[in-house]
Amino acid sequence: MRLLHHALAATYPALNLLRKVEQFTGFNGSKHLRVLLYHDIAPEEHKDFERQLGWLSRRWTFISPEHFAAVINGEKTIQNNSLLLTFDDGFASNLTVTQKILNPMGIQAVFFVISDLVAIEDHEEALQFIVSHVMANTTKYNLPTYLDNMKWSDLEVLLEQGHTIGAHTRTHARLSEISSSSGLADEIVTSAESLENHLGIHIEHFAYTFGDLSSFSSQALLVAQKRFRYVYSGLRGNNSVGTSSFAIRRDSLKPSNSHALVGAFLEGGADFLYRPSLNQLEDWAGRVSIDINSSSQQ
Repeated sequence: MRLLHHALAATYPALNLLRKVEQFTGFNGSKHLRVLLYHDIAPEEHKDFERQLGWLSRRWTFISPEHFAAVINGEKTIQNNSLLLTFDDGFASNLTVTQKILNPMGIQAVFFVISDLVAIEDHEEALQFIVSHVMANTTKYNLPTYLDNMKWSDLEVLLEQGHTIGAHTRTHARLSEISSSSGLADEIVTSAESLENHLGIHIEHFAYTFGDLSSFSSQALLVAQKRFRYVYSGLRGNNSVGTSSFAIRRDSLKPSNSHALVGAFLEGGADFLYRPSLNQLEDWAGRVSIDINSSSQQ
């Protein structure tokens, strides 16, 4: 993976130049719409994270979740190459960087939270949940000392500051391993209902766990599509005109990633690796839409 990242970073100047030439000549004047995916941000990563967002903001336009939804729905067009910022899981560090970095920069984000995790008040219990469901390859004693979960009150603060809350399942289960409709509904639908009941809002955004295609299924998408307006993957790609709202692409990043690597990702340098999975996800989304429409007409 490190060699691949070095190779991708080296391509960034050429990819950036190619896109500028395409737009200048009119060969391809379409704007890009990418979604960034982060998880926990450690305290020692704050400066790198702020520098990364600053570098991006000079080259791209950060848009709000509402603006993003309007573009996906076809109600607005992209005027500039644009980014939507998202976080997964519901770590307390997300609130910290929001207040310290995002709010001063005027960036609004979507926070996809695990509903059972955010409901835990006891710190030790939250850490045990994290090692049991989120970071399964470690132990509670190997977790960083700062790590904690957001609580209901933290989500209320995010909402008051103009951010958006989305669902990320009830327990962070791998949905492809659940075969029953009732089990999928328990993870997908119950998570949204819990968030709505505690926060008094309507949950429209859902990100499935782990993000790769093998962690999802057409059956899980059917359950999610009946409940949410927007379903997010962890597959890299541009959310161009015609992208299904149930197959949203996201670019997973880390604050330690170099500007060149981030730029290469956002210019689409790695997109070809994800096209087969995206084609399959789009196919699921299309077939699920047909199934839903057929059921509603009966």
